[in-house]
Amino acid sequence: MQLPEPNCDDEPMLVTTVVIKRKRCWLRFHRGYLIWETMKAPIARWTLPLTDVLTATYGNEAATSLPLAEACKEMQPAEQVVPATSTTFVLHYAARDTKNKWRRHEVVMSHDDPRQVASWVKTIRNYLAKHANRPRKILFFVNPFGGKRKGFKIWEKTVQPLMNLVEIESKVIVTQRPGHIEEVLMNCELESYQAAVCVGGDGTFAALFNGLILRTARDRRIDLNDPAVELPKPRLAVGVIPGGSTDTLAYSLHGSTDVETACIHVIFGDCSGLDVSSVHSEKQLLRIYASILSYGYLGDVLRDSEKFRWMGPQRYDYSGFKKIIANKGYEGEIALLSETDHPSTCMKCTNNCNRCIEKSRTEDSQDKVSSWLTVRGKFFMVNGANVSCACSKSPMGFSPHCHIGDGCVDVILVRHTSLLNNIRMLWRLSSKDKTLYDLPFVEVYRAREFVFRASDSLNLESTASTDCIVGTESSVARTAVSVWNCDGEVIDAPSVKIKVHCQLLKVLSRRMQVPPTDSPSCFCFRL
Repeated sequence: MQLPEPNCDDEPMLVTTVVIKRKRCWLRFHRGYLIWETMKAPIARWTLPLTDVLTATYGNEAATSLPLAEACKEMQPAEQVVPATSTTFVLHYAARDTKNKWRRHEVVMSHDDPRQVASWVKTIRNYLAKHANRPRKILFFVNPFGGKRKGFKIWEKTVQPLMNLVEIESKVIVTQRPGHIEEVLMNCELESYQAAVCVGGDGTFAALFNGLILRTARDRRIDLNDPAVELPKPRLAVGVIPGGSTDTLAYSLHGSTDVETACIHVIFGDCSGLDVSSVHSEKQLLRIYASILSYGYLGDVLRDSEKFRWMGPQRYDYSGFKKIIANKGYEGEIALLSETDHPSTCMKCTNNCNRCIEKSRTEDSQDKVSSWLTVRGKFFMVNGANVSCACSKSPMGFSPHCHIGDGCVDVILVRHTSLLNNIRMLWRLSSKDKTLYDLPFVEVYRAREFVFRASDSLNLESTASTDCIVGTESSVARTAVSVWNCDGEVIDAPSVKIKVHCQLLKVLSRRMQVPPTDSPSCFCFRL
């Protein structure tokens, strides 16, 4: 993409001539931009902001045609090369590709004078070193067991070579068991790091930020079991490199589950504020989540799938089919501190989102328009979505207009109806352009917090005489309860309180771009 040429009238610039692909070009550096253009007709010009540059290295043209891991071995760090002998340097940068992906590119530039080459490499590297957002040292957690068990391969093939290329110091911990990440974060030294990043799925990312928040709360002596307490903001930025089954967090943040794209977001160091929600039950903190908390169908699927871990990711499809056919409903009551605007009336959350930017500049306080609303009934599914929860299997997600940093959670209530309606709902979730909003058995609310009380809690308040009247069989059916699916972890506490904590996390992401407007379709069939 061609960027506007910066104004060069009020500030000096660095200028030289270089050879690029056997063509002599002017090379300019001014006010954070690199500009190169051919000296002879036909004139071609390229403008590149240094914020999109990964690094500059001494190297040769042959290395750029190699795969990433091999190319990084060929590209020597600047301080390990004698500048007096180097007449070529490689500019490594990243550019947006299609479908929200970022790709690494190189430009090989040559000059007869090695001192000129050394000067340009030093200038570019010094500029990037002064870029405050870029992490210099990162704590990595690699989950080798999640998803298709490719976490360590992802680290070796893509993540590690890129970190070595840009000379980010990395400490790598390969997780061995559940709770390993939290254990490490509670006890290790964190002051020397600028970020903590995981290679794994949504559950691995949840373990990462839960551990950071718990560590921060302990250091500040904050009691997280108090439902009214404000969670402390961790100092470290966090990042996620997808390596799980669905990777909804990575998809919702980057618009893609591409590994190289996620790595580039980490290297750039630009942060977006991410809401998280606390889950309390009886004055005890159970979990903090960032993607979705789901009761009913998805909770049943997760609990049942644990019996079939040997199947890998296919276990979710198998258990999902079983639970759709079972079509269980669960009675409960939801009290919401709701917003007046419906999620469908908002723009989608993308880069430079006005709604999220406005929240980051103002104090997180309850608007006067917020009010408590109570909903009762029998539900197939109760969801609290912190992000859109989009993924490759559900491109629109549960709530396509959910915002990652507006201090609200989208509550999606799916009433218990027929098996046919359940199939309609799943069809909508797999659609690329349809949502759940207009299904007659689905209700969507935007709330700052909500309380769910399952039927067993409600029945504790019923009199013994009422139980005798309805009969044993009816009472058992009425008191059936499910479990919560919280970022891929089971929570066996059906009655909970959820509170949103606005932009508590700094997540390494430039976000996704606004999708192009599709042409009208003549396909008019609606489910």
